[in-house]
Amino acid sequence: MKRTCAACGHNRAVFLFEKYGYGILRCRSCRFEFVDFDAQDGFTKDFYTEDFFVEGQDKYGYADYLQEKPSLMRSSVKRAGFVERYVKGGSILDVGCAAGYFLEALGPHWDVYGCEPSEAMVRIARERFGDRITRAALEDYEPGRKFDVITMWDCLEHMTDPNLSMQKVAALLKDDGFLFIGTPDAGSPAPRILGRHWYYYVPPAHLQYFDRWNIETFLERNGFRMKRLFYFGKSVSLAEMVANISYVVDHPGIKRLSERIVKSPKLNLSVPFMVFDDMTVMARKSSLFRD
Repeated sequence: MKRTCAACGHNRAVFLFEKYGYGILRCRSCRFEFVDFDAQDGFTKDFYTEDFFVEGQDKYGYADYLQEKPSLMRSSVKRAGFVERYVKGGSILDVGCAAGYFLEALGPHWDVYGCEPSEAMVRIARERFGDRITRAALEDYEPGRKFDVITMWDCLEHMTDPNLSMQKVAALLKDDGFLFIGTPDAGSPAPRILGRHWYYYVPPAHLQYFDRWNIETFLERNGFRMKRLFYFGKSVSLAEMVANISYVVDHPGIKRLSERIVKSPKLNLSVPFMVFDDMTVMARKSSLFRD
């Protein structure tokens, strides 16, 4: 059983519960939670195939990522506005960019790039952004340049080795660069109330579960200093909301209902969703702040 904590480095993890056949562990020192999971070579590319983004409920993915674009774009516009509050332009890399919706939400003053392991999503993103989109997991991405900004939206929780991911981010980011992360907050009220039925406990799609305290420890261990932490409400399609309910109650009938809703534009409305369990973090390289 893998017990070393990626956030603080201690080897004091305890078993919390089992979900979908995977053990969820918690660090006794910093309360970071993670899946007892050893990724095989190629896991990322093999798992995040087209069937994760379309009819992906069996993988705890999307009913139809493309049909949910209106809702996803609303969230992307909000995230773009948050980034532009601190950085007005420059080169930007979106890690796990999928079909490129966040990059699409940015203004013309950005030099945009994306990396994404899903061949199907890369094909769609390239229709707009061309070869600026690379099919690669973050660890294998070699753009031959550095970036002013790197974003990781709904991405960090999927990483098989978050410390290795942060080392790569540090190598790709300029010394005065910004890092923005959006990830679930496992210390928020929702998982405390729902327990193992929290909709973000979906291994092996989600493998890492940070909270607002241990993510700061994690960033500092990897050479970053956290400067801001906010909670934003998401725009969620009705189909995605029903899918999340199916993850809580694990009933095939609810999964089928989600599939029907996503195919009906009149039913698949965008719903504001805010329960303070999605945190957005802004960080910078800590070397900038040494006296």
